[in-house]
Amino acid sequence: MCGILVAVAKTGALDAATCRRALSTMAWRGPDFSWSRTWDDRVFLGQTVLSITGDPRPGVGEYHRAGGGRWELIYNGEIYNFRTLEDTVLRPHASPGARYGSDTEILVQLHDVLPADEVLARLEGMYAYALLDTTARQVHVARDVQGEKSLYVYEDAAWIVVASEIRAIRALVPGIGLDVQVLRDYFRTRHFMPFERTAWQGIRQLLPGRLETLDLESLKWTTARTLTFRDWIDPARLDANARRTDDDLADELDALLDRCAREMVPRERRWAAVVSGGVDSSLLARYLLRHGDPALLVAVNHVGKDRISSDLAGFERALGRPIEVVRVDAPAYASEVARCQQVTGAPLHAHSFVPQAMQSAAVRAHGARVLFGGDGADELFGGYEAYVTPPATPGRYSPSPYTSHQTPRFTFDDDAPGAMQADLAAAWAESLDAYAGAPAAERVGHAMMLCDALYQLPAVGLRGADLMSMMWSVETRTIYVRPEVIRFALNLPLRAKADPAAPPLLRAKPLLKRVFLRHFSSPLLVEKQGFAGFPNDAAAYLGDVRDYRALGVLGVEPGSLDAGMADAASAWKLINTEYFLRYGAGASA
Repeated sequence: MCGILVAVAKTGALDAATCRRALSTMAWRGPDFSWSRTWDDRVFLGQTVLSITGDPRPGVGEYHRAGGGRWELIYNGEIYNFRTLEDTVLRPHASPGARYGSDTEILVQLHDVLPADEVLARLEGMYAYALLDTTARQVHVARDVQGEKSLYVYEDAAWIVVASEIRAIRALVPGIGLDVQVLRDYFRTRHFMPFERTAWQGIRQLLPGRLETLDLESLKWTTARTLTFRDWIDPARLDANARRTDDDLADELDALLDRCAREMVPRERRWAAVVSGGVDSSLLARYLLRHGDPALLVAVNHVGKDRISSDLAGFERALGRPIEVVRVDAPAYASEVARCQQVTGAPLHAHSFVPQAMQSAAVRAHGARVLFGGDGADELFGGYEAYVTPPATPGRYSPSPYTSHQTPRFTFDDDAPGAMQADLAAAWAESLDAYAGAPAAERVGHAMMLCDALYQLPAVGLRGADLMSMMWSVETRTIYVRPEVIRFALNLPLRAKADPAAPPLLRAKPLLKRVFLRHFSSPLLVEKQGFAGFPNDAAAYLGDVRDYRALGVLGVEPGSLDAGMADAASAWKLINTEYFLRYGAGASA
């Protein structure tokens, strides 16, 4: 796992020292070593490295190049099928293969034998990368289809910058202004989920599954390929699965998760796994323990608020391992908010970011470099109660609370919500269209989960997993977003993901819970708690709300302040934004 930085000077030669200082802001993403170089006096390539597979240090200057120097790669992620690609694609072309045991070597060599868009389609893993083609004078940038790895792009009259984190861009280009409308639009969604936009003017996110190419002569971007979950929806498979028994589907899922766990357990590095007491992470821990020996099992307990993780003795007995519980109280929670925002470069996308960071700190303290979590299960397998009773007919926006449009409790001067409303409507239309071939009675339910998986999952759950773990030099992995697991979930009948006729504990995520009960006793299956924490308690450290900078920046109309603060969710958004303006946006990169 790594941090990557590409800088292109539009006019004149660039200052490599300035670029290296910007790269150093991501040292936590790659504490093992870093390397950089300048090409043609105007293109900077830099990478910080956290080595998980192989030891590429002896090959710096070699392992990330191919084609006699034509191709040069900077890369963040893990390609789980790189050995298969080496055997099936590279060996027939007599390519050198992995001399240092690194998936980076295979990824760059693939471009010597396949077009860039076909390489993207062959990868199984989590990744974000930039590839310099010195012959065609182009830079290709790409991001995994599930959105596990983040990548940001900035452009102005002088620079084009691509980086794993916003703070590296801000370090290189000081003075980038806030996009205040994006901050206002945060109050229209459950979480901070600005689609392609960010909180900063001129900085955008590369969307999941996107391959874009920058021509270094014209300085124009083109989209070379876009992969999306909807490509994996197969009406024939959906129909065939509808005729299968629940036990048959559970057999397939059980075997699939077990195999993925076996393939993903690190063989060369210490690792850890989350066991929160919920279905998702606990089930994965069962498979992972079958195939490896973790440095620790870990959970977070928000003292006085977490009902499940406050007592994990039953899971300790079932798994035969102790679980280290990170205890978090309100002062500890509030003290971490600002640091997390500096890494995120935005208001926290969800208040779960804070315990994710504290959990990763505990993992690092045990010398582990990889942490397995359960992100993705809820969106893909139907874990939210809203999926159980979807409306019969669709409206303009998704009925899911996670990708629906919400009317702000605060009102703002100069508000222009059109871009956010258009993005939400387009996301919902795309999701409905993807399931046009599903039974009419199931279409809305399927589309709700797809919309959340396409947009909320990468913007919130996976964004936190990436940014909050990497601030502690820990790589997070989740089996539920392996492409083959996603394909399986997308083509399940709705009854396997949400069944209103089932007993209460089995209404949401019934198939995944059926598998869970094969590995754990029924008393360990409890009602979903939802996320606990101390987000609103953090207001105690900000002073009187009427003194918040956010009121003026957002243009909050005074008459709406009391109504907004009376709603807990709206109040947290204002608190979160205030912390960002004081300590995230104002802090030096």
